[in-house]
Amino acid sequence: MYERRSSIHSDARDDDGDDDPLLTLTTASDQQHERIKLNTLDEPITRINSDYTKDSDTEPLLDEILIEPPVGGTFLCTKAPARYITAIWAFFGFFCLYAMRVNLSVAIVAMVIPQSDLNQSATSCPVTSKNSTTPQKHYDFDWSPTVEGAVLGAFFYGYLLMQVIGGNLAEKFGAKWIFGGGILISGLLTLLTPTAAHIDYRLFFLIRFITGVVSSPGFPSAAALWGKWIPPSERSTIPPISQSGANFGIIISTPLISIMIERNFLGGWPSAFYVFGTLSCIWFIGWYFFGFNSPDEHPRITNEERLFLEQRIASHTRKKIKTPWRKIFTCPAVYGIAIMHLCNNYIYYTLLTSLPTYFATVLHFNLHENGFIFALPYFAQFLMTIIFGNIVDRIRARKLLSITKLRKGQTIIGTVGTCSFLVAIGYTGCDHTGSVICCIFAVAFLGLHTCGALISHLDVASNHAGTLVGMTNTLATIPGFIGPAVVGAFTNKNQTIEAWRYIFNISAGMGVIGCIAYCILFDGEEQEWNRVNYGIDEQHESTQT
Repeated sequence: MYERRSSIHSDARDDDGDDDPLLTLTTASDQQHERIKLNTLDEPITRINSDYTKDSDTEPLLDEILIEPPVGGTFLCTKAPARYITAIWAFFGFFCLYAMRVNLSVAIVAMVIPQSDLNQSATSCPVTSKNSTTPQKHYDFDWSPTVEGAVLGAFFYGYLLMQVIGGNLAEKFGAKWIFGGGILISGLLTLLTPTAAHIDYRLFFLIRFITGVVSSPGFPSAAALWGKWIPPSERSTIPPISQSGANFGIIISTPLISIMIERNFLGGWPSAFYVFGTLSCIWFIGWYFFGFNSPDEHPRITNEERLFLEQRIASHTRKKIKTPWRKIFTCPAVYGIAIMHLCNNYIYYTLLTSLPTYFATVLHFNLHENGFIFALPYFAQFLMTIIFGNIVDRIRARKLLSITKLRKGQTIIGTVGTCSFLVAIGYTGCDHTGSVICCIFAVAFLGLHTCGALISHLDVASNHAGTLVGMTNTLATIPGFIGPAVVGAFTNKNQTIEAWRYIFNISAGMGVIGCIAYCILFDGEEQEWNRVNYGIDEQHESTQT
């Protein structure tokens, strides 16, 4: 974006006439020039030019003198596109969301007496000598695997409730407060979690349940945000990278929690809740200043970027459109996405909530090793998402393959990779290195779904992406409490390699089911009912008949 500032003055001062008209013109020009200078971030450039070029006799000068706009009024990342700044802050929002979600999975290893200690007859891997010299640990709770499964799943019971509502509200009223407010309230509740656990596990369950409720609009509201901010050519890159903040939350929080517990920081395991609850509240302050619902509401976006987004995004962001519920519920592609989302999340949540327990009770990693090794698979997924997301966007930009073929290809490759390594985990036995490598690759291949099937709501209907993600994510939340319950049922007084082999095989089977359903039902072309004028055209046709 550029201003033609000096040329405006030359127009005024080159005018013929006596001194008074010249003085009058100069004064008016100066005033008008000042107005333009103040409003360069609010007015389209075509409007600025049209005010002056019609009376100008110096067209070559007008076309050649280009002055960059002042950067006054901005104080951070002035040269970065506004959509990237929004995505960066959303990245850290997802970081906070998942740090608060996964903290219990690591902290519970230090909170609860391990089942293998209570049940010495259980056949698991032998304890290595390096762990036998460590000092005796103190555990605050003596919960059964059934209770552990319940409290690990409590978040996901609540996570079911506000998905569709949150996504729909974000489409209608904007995602800023729904996305940010959910993280803020989650942070405040997380600060209360250690106190609730010491009072009673049922109160602990309730706090985690409510945390799940207020966190549930996070992904649906973000999908509504991407629908207004991200053009199609960047949708396999920007949304997955921003949402991979969730993976980064796991990568950073799990080893950090292990270190804080080992060093008894803030009392040990309670630090997992105090640190990330506080961090989430601090994040909200930044989001308040840098998060905006759409380009139209952003006070610092350049006119160049605003026009770029208006030309490439399907809807004009100022228009309010009705949700076509009947069309959504009768669309096969939506069902394909929903089934794939559910099956993918069964694998994801089972591993997310249970891998630390598997590492601690079966492979007997110590707490520090547990946190570090647990982070490795999610770092691999983060890399896979970035690499393949960029590749897919390049293929899409060059029109080498249709979006339908691209998404199905990603899904098949990701499913074959993930399910193969899941099955392999159960047969590595007590081989620590083999088990960890299989876990890393099993989760890494889920990255192809993160930048593929799990964002294909934007391909089908970007204007209703918040509602669609809310619907599919509601179903995909069910594995969040089913998975830990299945693990608890198989491992109750039975922490054995054989029991965990069943768990990994069931997860692999769910992945195959999701892939088949997606490949049969999904069509990546934009749905007719996604267009802004769809409802108007439909009404017009009905009145004519």
